[in-house]
Amino acid sequence: MSKILIAYYSQSGSTKELVQKLVQRTKSDVVEITVPADTFPSDMFETADVAKEQRKEKKFPPLTSKIPDLKQYDTLIIAGPNWSASVATPVISFLQKIQDFKGRVISLNTSVGQNDEQYNEDFRKQAKNLNVVATINNDGSKLDNYLDK
Repeated sequence: MSKILIAYYSQSGSTKELVQKLVQRTKSDVVEITVPADTFPSDMFETADVAKEQRKEKKFPPLTSKIPDLKQYDTLIIAGPNWSASVATPVISFLQKIQDFKGRVISLNTSVGQNDEQYNEDFRKQAKNLNVVATINNDGSKLDNYLDK
């Protein structure tokens, strides 16, 4: 099995819960994508408005988490919530910082089934030149198809 890093952003805790299960199963390293505490309000509708403005202005939140040296990893799983069929803006900030990563990238989004295909398209767009080999929606068990390759 390749060396894997799971990087995730979780605002409500759903993505974090899924990632914790994956880490136990895959023995992956993990890093939480974090932003300043005052970046988003606690209300999800207000958060959606803030994120829409960030996307419109192309001013994504700064990261407060430290990104490890990615050269030691073959595979990077990037997990985050599906915000209105789009990638969460903290995940976009992370993607912008890792454009030199040469390994495989797998997107894992958590949502309530809202326009997952549109989210997947947005993830590939935001990933730019990264080698995205899979986009998976709400189901960490589907990762098995990609981790042993």
